[in-house]
Amino acid sequence: MSQPISRRTFLKTSAITAAAGGIVLCGGGAFAATYRPPIDLPTTSYGENTMTNQHILIAYASKAGSTAEVAQRIGKVLADAGQRVDVQPVTEVKDLSAYSAVVLGSAIRAGHLLPKAMQFIETHRQELAQKPFSAFIVCLTLKDDTPENRKTVSAYLDPLRAMLPPAHEGMFAGVMDSSKLNFLERTLMKMMKAPSGDFRRWDEIERWAAALA
Repeated sequence: MSQPISRRTFLKTSAITAAAGGIVLCGGGAFAATYRPPIDLPTTSYGENTMTNQHILIAYASKAGSTAEVAQRIGKVLADAGQRVDVQPVTEVKDLSAYSAVVLGSAIRAGHLLPKAMQFIETHRQELAQKPFSAFIVCLTLKDDTPENRKTVSAYLDPLRAMLPPAHEGMFAGVMDSSKLNFLERTLMKMMKAPSGDFRRWDEIERWAAALA
């Protein structure tokens, strides 16, 4: 979930955030500054195991839970189309041998895929290259779905494309829920004047998932 900002605004907010962090740390509140409310990152399976359907993995990296929810919805759509689907956090995936196709999802923070998502690609790159591979990202910038914003968000996928080009790419608007952020993140989002709310377009997400099926 990322919102484009100018260099001047970035420097200003970075300085303010650093100052806020310094105040908290000096006050003995380091834990309070970095504490994040528990986020639900479920592992779920959908669909029946038959001789004819595919076994698909949706592996996701989620910072505040919204990408996990998108991954779950995509899994349900694929299962409704007759596939067997496992939806798991990237950190829980150990072996890809059971899967005929893989979908990777990641939130976007500060213009980058989450490090856990990139680590997943690095760890499983050789196996992924042998399977149909798709990817989606969830980004607050697409609250306003304009050609300019789509171009900006598309560039966030460039590091992934350089490692392993996805056969299908999805780019979806995200969520800003300050209750799921820690103190420093809330301070930064406030200084960036990031809009609050759930901007996901579920019909768009479901259409993309249906096209995968």
